[in-house]
Amino acid sequence: MSPNLPVELRAYPYPYQSMLAICSDLDETPNKEIYFETARYLNTTESTLLGRGVGLEVGNTIYFDMPEHNFSYTNTDDDGRQKVRQLIESGHIDCLHSFGDFINSRERIVQCWNEISRGDRKIEVWIDHAKAPTNLDSDIMQGQGAIPDKPAYHTDLTIKNGQLTFIWKGRVTSCVAQNVNRSYGGLFNPQEVKLSLNTILKEFIKGWAARLGNQKYAMHKANKVLRKTTLLDGTPVLEFLRCNPSWGGISMFDTARDIHQVLTEPVLSTLVKNKGCSILYTHLGKIHRTEQPFANETVQAFELLASFQQSKKILTATTRRLLGYTRTLEGLVFEEKRVGKETHIHVTTAYTGEDLNGLTWYVDEPAQTHLFINGIKFSALELNAADTTGRRSISIKWEPLRFPFQTTGD
Repeated sequence: MSPNLPVELRAYPYPYQSMLAICSDLDETPNKEIYFETARYLNTTESTLLGRGVGLEVGNTIYFDMPEHNFSYTNTDDDGRQKVRQLIESGHIDCLHSFGDFINSRERIVQCWNEISRGDRKIEVWIDHAKAPTNLDSDIMQGQGAIPDKPAYHTDLTIKNGQLTFIWKGRVTSCVAQNVNRSYGGLFNPQEVKLSLNTILKEFIKGWAARLGNQKYAMHKANKVLRKTTLLDGTPVLEFLRCNPSWGGISMFDTARDIHQVLTEPVLSTLVKNKGCSILYTHLGKIHRTEQPFANETVQAFELLASFQQSKKILTATTRRLLGYTRTLEGLVFEEKRVGKETHIHVTTAYTGEDLNGLTWYVDEPAQTHLFINGIKFSALELNAADTTGRRSISIKWEPLRFPFQTTGD
């Protein structure tokens, strides 16, 4: 009889081999119909204005004061604002994309922050936007949000109170898979040899610049989704890295019009092969045209991603959920104890609730394994058959978010 193998923490929720968040900045979204129908298309399998829904789990961003013909919390009507609040509550609007182009006063920041924070579920992810004054980065994104003597300063209000936790300050990589070794797989395009090789070379140079101490590309060296850092006022935050694995470079194909150049079979297969996770940088409001928001190529790209999820290769999640899962996975500690014929796993973690969804441990005998979280027995374990490694496991169930605007029960 072979000896018992050690208990091991699985990288992703069973039985998936990788994770992906589609993190869409809402820039240039023309109206509320397209904003909300895009969400319904991505998160349900219903018939929508964009086609038959693909049944993924995808969040969205929101901001306030913007130019006309840009959907925003300020520019929409009461019905639109109510729906935004519903989607925040359900977890499907999970990122604040700055406070908007025109906000540069403490008074207006306080108004917007109080409005967006009044529900039970809070937005915890911040994404800098273009050159918005409230951006938290003063280098790449040129914001004033973390400079105390500036009128757009707000970290004392939004971050130091513990609400905004995960911060994006403009850093994007071409590498498709994070939390694993850097790889250029999926970037080479045989129809665009020169341009795709140039993209690979640029990413290679960023990696070496980081190794030589370049702070702008420091996140490229580690290729991790999350890192601990501080803002200009000394506020500690978790900064995250997004990716645009486009053969044309990080500034190309980052829209709904061109996402079929990014959600390709080589890119998705590379993500699975490398067992990585990615937060995809894109703009789904930059559509084909108002009458037909998604072209056939766009629809096919999302259907391809859906097929990878259906075959249990890639788990799609909102940006907040992927970041929360990653933070929990990296921060927890566990101890294995043998009690007679039973295996007891004692977990210590600072996080609770949804952030524990999907945690999975490889064990020899799932039926004889018990899980204790911070000293309390967890009684709703899922017992899993062997995955591609040949090992069985136990899990805390990954509970999908429920989309609030479904007209059927799917």
